[in-house]
Amino acid sequence: LKRFYPPAEGALGEGTVRMDSGVREGDEISMFYDPMIAKLVTHGATRDIALDTQAAALDHFHIEGIQDNIPFVAAVMDETRFRSGNITTAYIKDEFPEGFQGIPATDTQILFFAAAAGYAHALKTERASAHFEERVSDGWSGSSDWVMILGRTQYPFQLEIQDDPLEDTDAPSVARLIFADKTYELATEWIPGTHLFKGTLDGAAFAVSFEPRKTGLFIRNRGASEQVVICTPRQAELYARLPEKEAPDLSKLIISPMPGLVVSMDVTLGQEVKAGEGVCVVEAMKMQNIIRAEADGVVKAVNVGAGDAVAADAVMVEFE
Repeated sequence: LKRFYPPAEGALGEGTVRMDSGVREGDEISMFYDPMIAKLVTHGATRDIALDTQAAALDHFHIEGIQDNIPFVAAVMDETRFRSGNITTAYIKDEFPEGFQGIPATDTQILFFAAAAGYAHALKTERASAHFEERVSDGWSGSSDWVMILGRTQYPFQLEIQDDPLEDTDAPSVARLIFADKTYELATEWIPGTHLFKGTLDGAAFAVSFEPRKTGLFIRNRGASEQVVICTPRQAELYARLPEKEAPDLSKLIISPMPGLVVSMDVTLGQEVKAGEGVCVVEAMKMQNIIRAEADGVVKAVNVGAGDAVAADAVMVEFE
């Protein structure tokens, strides 16, 4: 477990939070570990308060090194039917028949992404500028135009840091954010190098988690997860000219849907397989899952065998 930032126990909003966990940062979690490594319990005077508290607390998690279901649980907290309480044990099957694929970011979440990623980028740029120019002053004010690229959509914004967060660590840093023709006051105590960004926009609290990628940041709030890039307007102009990367053809691959152990491999090289036919059995989360072919094909390669451990999205079988 590389990083584990759970929310602090105690009050959050109108409800209360209790965190139960048997793991700590640095613990080794094997495929034989119980799938529930932590439990978040919230209480409130009403169901809505308890759900709002749960959703806000989930925003304050950041886990690296293992997979987690926080985006799914967070999305459920905002789902209309779940909030009504009119649910059965078939709820997940009814509402997510194809499995949870994430949800698109709302306008509010896009604003949060711009505030968090924009502030982190602006502060990093200011620190680099101050270092290379060997500039020393009693206070500084950095103002710049930026563009947040989310997918192929560009969101121009302006962010001006109004005080030096490195000079006064006892008070939140304040910045002025102009996004979609609206001006906001951003306050945060975020420290560079940490992966959980907590702050307020015009006094309203929010939190997002992010992880660095080769290009930009992978950022998350509630059930929405996005890859974002912060750049200058000129860089954004050049970025728009890059050709879109074609999605790989997965129709001829059998991919492990989750980490697990291969119980049996039921096909061999050169074998003809029909759509719906079982290819292998993978044990995961205390269940044996039959992995079936989605289309007719001839086995081109078998990459794993019985007894092998597989990671999520591992290619187990290839078809011609």
